[in-house]
Amino acid sequence: MIKKCIDSNTFNTFKNSKFHDSENVELHIWDNSLNLDITEFNKCFIYDQNVYYHTSGKNEALSIVYNKFINKYADDFLLILDDDSEINDKYISEAIKLTSNDLFYVGVPKIISQIGEMYSPAKFGLVKGKHFKNISCGFHYDITAISSGIIINCNKIISNKILFDEKLNLYGIDTDFFVSLNKKQIPIYVLDVDINHDLSIFNVESKKTKRYRFLNMMKANLYISKKRGSFYYICFIIYMMLVYMKNVNLLIGRY
Repeated sequence: MIKKCIDSNTFNTFKNSKFHDSENVELHIWDNSLNLDITEFNKCFIYDQNVYYHTSGKNEALSIVYNKFINKYADDFLLILDDDSEINDKYISEAIKLTSNDLFYVGVPKIISQIGEMYSPAKFGLVKGKHFKNISCGFHYDITAISSGIIINCNKIISNKILFDEKLNLYGIDTDFFVSLNKKQIPIYVLDVDINHDLSIFNVESKKTKRYRFLNMMKANLYISKKRGSFYYICFIIYMMLVYMKNVNLLIGRY
């Protein structure tokens, strides 16, 4: 999180949920902000016994942050959220219910973007995911999802030697994680619940920011495709050349 807690939709919707004072649910906030005013505000603002504040004093890659929590709370269940997700009671209830399922390793909700369409989970493709219009609740193979909203059985993930790749720092962190799960034929459980979540791809941003996101995404996906195997790597190189040609105006000229 790189904002004040009071401006976080995730924090506010959690505080308004019936689980904000539950003995079985804790909210842990990782503050990636380098702004001292923001970090000091957040430290003082966190006063609830079920809310815990963490920071390393630097902006760390999400892959590193996720792994820290998985290893630190190895005997617990980790539910990952961005700072702009909308939490509801049904979502937390379904997540808690899932923890009693012996087959459960990783669960994901249905993510609804700000344009009203389901964006996650999605089916793996040769070079990019294929979005579902809908997907049934239950266990599924060969699917990927965005990290926000996923619930992880830390003990089972660690025992299978699956963690987030810390060479990835922005895009591709979640995709690579699900690639690892798929390689080991670990099914993903889709929760019967929707979460509204703002996605940067649909936001109005400066050309400089869009260029940075685009290049980071291409670099990450090239890296992941190489890990998946030579066939995927070659397919993505061809795809990447076509995408670069299509986005030439974004890559050249002034910001």
